[in-house]
Amino acid sequence: MEALAYLPTLALFSFVTVASARMRHEMLILACIPPVFVALIMGFVMAIYAGDTFGVLPTGAALALGAMPGWWLGRRFNARDLLIAIYLAWAVALVFALVAFEFPDRT
Repeated sequence: MEALAYLPTLALFSFVTVASARMRHEMLILACIPPVFVALIMGFVMAIYAGDTFGVLPTGAALALGAMPGWWLGRRFNARDLLIAIYLAWAVALVFALVAFEFPDRT
């Protein structure tokens, strides 16, 4: 059950990071700083925990699964629509992260 909260969160954080890297607009890339900052910090910590708890293969698959749509939508969407998708994915990832952090720690 815990993996159903951690792995989609990692996929969404991966999407946010890759899609922000594909942003083509000079001013809108500044709006990507807060989601990318949170995604990198929280995603790093969550990836370490998920790799230790669920294994490196599912964690890597979740990260790759999120990177592919970020790369594809970066080519397909215009800058405004891509920014909306980034913020939507960031908001959903934060909700999933809130649920994931509610699980008790393993000892």
